[in-house]
Amino acid sequence: MIPTDKADKYRKVVAEQVLIREKFPFLHSRISGLELTCRGRIQPTEQSRSYRVEIRYSPWDSPEVRVIDPKIVFTKDAHMFQNDTLCLYDWREHPWQKHWHLHQTIIPWTAEWLVFYEIFLLTGKWRGKSAIHK
Repeated sequence: MIPTDKADKYRKVVAEQVLIREKFPFLHSRISGLELTCRGRIQPTEQSRSYRVEIRYSPWDSPEVRVIDPKIVFTKDAHMFQNDTLCLYDWREHPWQKHWHLHQTIIPWTAEWLVFYEIFLLTGKWRGKSAIHK
């Protein structure tokens, strides 16, 4: 059973912030209420440009990730949702798990998404895994 009281949620948010600061110190994080927001630049490869990303997470919901600079807006051919958030995994097939950590999942998946996005810009085709978006 997933804990739902505020103390459990707050502990989870603090633990995620500590892990991110330890593993990815270039991401600046803050907690507001029961939501963790992380911002920073990711350069997925040495040849890539740098992308400023924002990650928002509230236990036990799926995290939301946006590229805020350069702003990437929804296009039906890219692997993202209409609210400009990145599709990093199929939440219908694999719902967010309470034991998952952002530093092991969302952050590496974001870097991988950016590599596929750069390939998409060059080829016009999404080469990574994909799911139908609504």
